[in-house]
Amino acid sequence: MNQDWDVIIVGGGTAGAVLANRLSADSGRRVLLLEAGLDYRGEEIPEFLRNRTLRTGLTMSPSHEMEPDYYWTDVVARRRPEREPMLYPRGKGLGGSSSVNGLIAARPEPGDWTRWEASGAEGWGYDRMLPALNRLESDLDYPDAPHHGASGPIPIHREPREGWGDVDVALDSAGAALGYAWHDDYNAPGTTGRSRYPANHTREFRRVSTNHGYLDPVRDRENLVIRGGAQVDRVIFEGSVARGVVLVDGTEVRVAPGGEVVLSAGAVHSPAILLRSGIGPAAELARLGVPVRADLPVGLGAQDHAIAFVQFQPRIERTLPEGMRPTHVAIRYSTELPGTSRNDMVILATNHNYWFGNDTAGLAVQLNQSFSRGTLWLPDADPRTAPRIEHRLLSDPTDYVRMLDGVARAEDLLNRPEFLEIREGDLRIPRSRLELLAQVKDVMHLCSTARMGAERDEAAVVDPQCRVKSVSGLRVVDASIFPDVVSANINIAVIAVAERAAELLN
Repeated sequence: MNQDWDVIIVGGGTAGAVLANRLSADSGRRVLLLEAGLDYRGEEIPEFLRNRTLRTGLTMSPSHEMEPDYYWTDVVARRRPEREPMLYPRGKGLGGSSSVNGLIAARPEPGDWTRWEASGAEGWGYDRMLPALNRLESDLDYPDAPHHGASGPIPIHREPREGWGDVDVALDSAGAALGYAWHDDYNAPGTTGRSRYPANHTREFRRVSTNHGYLDPVRDRENLVIRGGAQVDRVIFEGSVARGVVLVDGTEVRVAPGGEVVLSAGAVHSPAILLRSGIGPAAELARLGVPVRADLPVGLGAQDHAIAFVQFQPRIERTLPEGMRPTHVAIRYSTELPGTSRNDMVILATNHNYWFGNDTAGLAVQLNQSFSRGTLWLPDADPRTAPRIEHRLLSDPTDYVRMLDGVARAEDLLNRPEFLEIREGDLRIPRSRLELLAQVKDVMHLCSTARMGAERDEAAVVDPQCRVKSVSGLRVVDASIFPDVVSANINIAVIAVAERAAELLN
């Protein structure tokens, strides 16, 4: 690994794969992509990860489906202060979490981007992000719509009605009876109510990660080098200028004069690298014994989506097509509480409850827009020690009230005739505050651990050009920089952020 790279990208996951593709399109730019996990072609992904019905629920321990080659199996998160930490799986190897996630391809609400820009992320409004969203996708259902793309690397598919499970059908019918409108295209601006839930796989149900879509087509570029098994410890600085990185094995890799280091190791590991590099809260760095290079709020303000479940035992005679996804139908709605945005809540059909690893079905209630914030921290400065996450889910009163309301709405739906026909026994529902706080989970959508904002924003770690404040030659491009969590599963948002960042770096 020679020392004259124009760009070193740390992390070949969801965002890093996009950057490697877009930045190496300039044949005069020498790009090195460092990935802690395996370097493998998308077509070589193991069969258990091709399956669109992943059974990697949040209560399950690492198994054959959480092999360390494809998952970070040592990261844990505490969902609530009174609860014990639990496994927080993250994708490892090329494609990152886009290679192991639930394949949801929901776009953020247009208002999310507008809110980002209003908060100080200039140049990240909806008018700038729509081209990035269109560029990343090949929408298989709406290729001619002006708000969709038809030739991007990520296919977007919606399950036809004949492929739905019985919970999908019941949610659609019960939702219609309760007045929720039908808008088929979940990703169209201005839609709400009942929709088919989009996914990033082919019509043949094959996963398409950023490894498949972005890296496989460009692997033969002479100016792009991909190195697996290259976990980064920290950034090398000369004064305040980033000059390269140090790997866990002590190897140094440097950029050419004027080159840049881009951290795209994800919302868990990018902030960890920053902290070990002396960029973070001064008090935390002192605890870690790391000299302060820049006193910035790294790890503070972390967010995730909170989710709760109302479960039931389905009847033995049921419609459950083999290999189907847990969710094909969703209902979005707006609570209109102070400070909330459009479609701040979503109720999801749960045809099979992979979240709990049992045979129940039901409805999932998710905060699309979350206000609660937590922290990410390091137990010590050893790069082999996994970061820790404190979520503090539902600590914000508005989050708690909306989740209570959402559970009540789910109960109303489940007591409709459409659901009574397919369930038996009583509902399993969190009916008290203690029960709700004991059950609530994250959706493994960690973000905002190195937030983007205006130069004078004390909560911001990077500026709107993704540059780390107080130093030069160093950027962060992944979910870490979200000013706040978007109103959707974050896979598509991360890809779009990387597409937009590539424009800024070109």
